Amino acid sequence: MTIHFKFVTSSLLKYHSIFNIIIHRRLSSKQPTLYETLKVIESSTGVFIQPADSLFVFPTRTSVFGGQLIGSAVYAAQKTLTKDFPLHSLHSYFLTAADNSSDIIYTVTRLRDGQSFETRSVTARQDNRIVFECSMNFHRKEKGNMEHQLPMPHADLTPPEKLLSMHDHFQNLLDDKRLKPELKPLVERALEIPARIDIRYCHQRDLLQPEPVWPPREFVWIKSLDPLPDYSHIHRSAVAYCSDRVLLNSAFLPYAANPYHHRIRMQASLDHSMWFHDDFLFDTTNENNLIEENVLSKPVRRSSDIPSIPSKVLVRADDWLLYELECPIHMNNRAWTFGRIWTRNGRLIVTCAQEGVIRCH
Repeated sequence: MTIHFKFVTSSLLKYHSIFNIIIHRRLSSKQPTLYETLKVIESSTGVFIQPADSLFVFPTRTSVFGGQLIGSAVYAAQKTLTKDFPLHSLHSYFLTAADNSSDIIYTVTRLRDGQSFETRSVTARQDNRIVFECSMNFHRKEKGNMEHQLPMPHADLTPPEKLLSMHDHFQNLLDDKRLKPELKPLVERALEIPARIDIRYCHQRDLLQPEPVWPPREFVWIKSLDPLPDYSHIHRSAVAYCSDRVLLNSAFLPYAANPYHHRIRMQASLDHSMWFHDDFLFDTTNENNLIEENVLSKPVRRSSDIPSIPSKVLVRADDWLLYELECPIHMNNRAWTFGRIWTRNGRLIVTCAQEGVIRCH
């Protein structure tokens, strides 16, 4: 669930006691890295435990960040594979909020172990309550003779090295004269919470007085702040974690509001789906031995307008990826958002979709 630091408006003062509790929890012990946040411990066959002290909760909230549930479910499911197939899709539902008061238990059910696909279902429980469900499909590497992708938009977007991070923007709030004095301590304490991912908006809207934008589309650079192991499953888990962080925010673009606005009473993700179009190229030992029957067959006549596909590169979640976000429709207090994740050289590696509830009074 994409939940953010709601410290910009006076309505947040009612959350002050909750904020103090969470700050104490998060700063009272060594902070886990992103990898440690995603990692789960196998307690028995198909059953994995996520310790309470590794669960991430945003200030002013008591619910665990949904991206952690997605990423850790991916981590658990891949541990049960009989073959090292890359993840190609997942479809998940956030059923009820989890908190960081007790461990979360992930139970993986093997639905299929085929020659080309392996399918898993993951159920996350906390205190005997089902909080999250996710189905995943893993597909062996194949090479076909029909391949195309749309070109990455706006190749001239500002590179991340020339942009401020969200931490920098929040830091700048401390010097902003528009920030109410009673909220300044909340900003200062929120800045003490270690971030696990770096987020840099190509066109950052004003946090205190956002201007409406149409069409509802934006571009964000994302990456893990911590180095991750050289293992493709870990990087897919990390990308899943990051994908939930900003996707629902695109629903606010057409309005003079953002997740921190005092009129926003609720913002929560309902579901989250992802399609992985790339195997992340960590293991190249079998690249030349992929299924070749399609390659050796007669080529299919193709449009001369199909653009060339950028070369395949090593995909790392601890290196910059471009996240393209848009919100095609927002109706009945539900926003449907859509995202594409690109490598810096323009290769489309992931597509995401998410619907969330947003209530504004």
